[in-house]
Amino acid sequence: MIKVKYILIFVFIYTNINIYAQNAEDSCDVWRDRLDQVVDLDKGIQYSKRVLLEVNPECRVRIYSEIAELFFRKLEIDSSLLYHKKAIEYAKKIKANEALSDAYNSKISVLIRKEAYTEIKQLLKLSRKLLLPYPNSKSWIRYYEQNAYISFVTADYYLAIDYMDSTIIAAKQSGYEELVHETYDHLGYCYYKLGNYEDSAKNFIKALEIKEREGYLKDIGGTYRNLGKAYLELQYYDKAKDLFRKAISFTRKQDHQLSLMNNYQKLSRCYRFLGENEKAKKALDSSEILAKKNVDISFRTLLLIEKGILYFENFKDNKKAEEYFNLAYASAKKSKDKELLFESVKSLIDLYFVKEDYLSIYKLIEELEIIKKDLNSIKYEIYFLKIYVQYYERTNQYEKSLIALKKYHSLKDSIASKEVFAKVADLEKKYDTKKKELAIATLNQEKDEQKNITKQAQAQQNLYLLATSFLLLLLGVGAWAFRKLRKQQKELVSTNQVKNRLFSIIAHDLRGMIIPFQRSGKILKYHIEKGNHEKTIELSQSLEQNSESLSNMLDNLLNWSLEQMNGYKKNSQTISINEELTEIISSYNQQAIYKKTNIELKYEKDFSVNFDKGAFHVIFRNLIGNALKYTEEGNIWIEFKHENDLFLCSVIDTGVGISKSKLENIFNLEERKSTKGTRGEKGTGLGLNLAYRFIKMHNGTINVSSEKRIGTRFDLNFPLTK
Repeated sequence: MIKVKYILIFVFIYTNINIYAQNAEDSCDVWRDRLDQVVDLDKGIQYSKRVLLEVNPECRVRIYSEIAELFFRKLEIDSSLLYHKKAIEYAKKIKANEALSDAYNSKISVLIRKEAYTEIKQLLKLSRKLLLPYPNSKSWIRYYEQNAYISFVTADYYLAIDYMDSTIIAAKQSGYEELVHETYDHLGYCYYKLGNYEDSAKNFIKALEIKEREGYLKDIGGTYRNLGKAYLELQYYDKAKDLFRKAISFTRKQDHQLSLMNNYQKLSRCYRFLGENEKAKKALDSSEILAKKNVDISFRTLLLIEKGILYFENFKDNKKAEEYFNLAYASAKKSKDKELLFESVKSLIDLYFVKEDYLSIYKLIEELEIIKKDLNSIKYEIYFLKIYVQYYERTNQYEKSLIALKKYHSLKDSIASKEVFAKVADLEKKYDTKKKELAIATLNQEKDEQKNITKQAQAQQNLYLLATSFLLLLLGVGAWAFRKLRKQQKELVSTNQVKNRLFSIIAHDLRGMIIPFQRSGKILKYHIEKGNHEKTIELSQSLEQNSESLSNMLDNLLNWSLEQMNGYKKNSQTISINEELTEIISSYNQQAIYKKTNIELKYEKDFSVNFDKGAFHVIFRNLIGNALKYTEEGNIWIEFKHENDLFLCSVIDTGVGISKSKLENIFNLEERKSTKGTRGEKGTGLGLNLAYRFIKMHNGTINVSSEKRIGTRFDLNFPLTK
């Protein structure tokens, strides 16, 4: 009887423990759902404190961290650090590694504001170590998010994008894709900082879709504002205006003063661009009222500059504009913010140009030069040179103006080249990311398949004696299946290699064609501003020619793609050697001028050949482009002639030459290493293989000879066909 009594007591206690654990788990879910609906920070803190004792221990760690983050958003740093400490200590006490990792990562946001980078590195190491035994944990999401945030704060935006891509992959792998709305927010802001406003807007829209679908409303106002900023840069002023209004509606509910000031200031800019001057002034007044209650001197300075621009550009009230610009100048000096000081001085210079007060401009230019050195940024260097050009031109110092103008365009061209290379690198990075996602999906599939195989093996073990008679048959089927799988695997590898080649070739050719096209556009813009109509017509023709060349190049790439996929159809036609080579050379004229290299076509008599026109362009565009890539301030000759029923052609340059070791494998597809050009031009190492394949397709041969620092010579010959 006593034993039965103890058993009943045990069952009662065990049942109640399970019920409590289930209720605690449910309470944690309820807390998270309700907190996502709360937009007021103080109410969120109070509610989270109330439920602390109703949840399970791991959830309690997360609530401590959430309270810390809410205090951080209120800019109450000491309170935030106190609750971060509670979260870490409690996680250690209950030995919850994943929760402890989250607590470490959560604290990093506060430490970034305090610039405590040594402690940040230690916490990231500890967090990673804790997560290694849990490869599918959703805590990896927060780990990658914080790495991305640190890279963003230190202005390494491309590294930040890499970490954010890893965050999204980790979310998909752990089945928590709905948690990455903030990651899309951060991606949008990174692309905004890089000046890629279209991709910026796309990512902000993804963030909004997740937040609206899942009901994450507490920071949705910030996403509306950021999307509005992207549209503002894209000059979609009406769309941007509507988004800033939505952002204001949400930030009013949250009583977030700094965000509200920002939204009014951005809304004012929309109205200014739309010519709705009174509405722009009213929005700025609303922002100014909030700024008086706020101690943020940097924002007040920005507000004064914006107000000055409104009076200067829209109201045409130079006196009022000068008053605001001088107030902004004094405020910027007080704030010691070099970027704001640069903007305030720049605004005053623009005003004094209109007033033709060149003495004041000269004094401000001297100050601007000192600020520019402290900022150490190409963006400010370019604007500084632009002011110098304008100042020297207005004061009739034409020689100095010309020198400054050359420096200005040289610097802008170098930036354009870097941007093109960066975009190509970004394309390649995205491609690699897709491959990683595919690899993860494949691993997960293999894992599931392995589980199924294990279950089948256990079932087969029970039926082993009955299945003996079928063993030989099964072995035969297995061998056949193995051979078939091996064959499919080889075909899959081959297909992937083809796709990789196609992607690399596209990056290779686009890189070479975009640069002169982009430079032409910028020079054209300059001559339009200066009213040089003759130059404008000349450059417009050049732009048209470049666009046609780019279109032809894409057609050639499509043909190559078809050939790689065993679908290329050779289309021979009668073409003039001189006409086709002249067309190809003309597409490299601007690049040749940029590298101070002369390209000359030599022949005694023009003649026609029966040849695939697309293949002809692919062959000689690669050979001439390659010669130009490695030639600086030199010469390139293209010679051709008709001899003994052969079409002979040579491409000769006075470039850097090729080493003997590289000559041996120059046409080998497996040797993918490419040497940088004289101006740091990158390649894929596949261009010459592309030319080689088309030469062989036309029963031709190609030979190369080279000597370091003297030059390189490619000799081609093709049999003439009727």
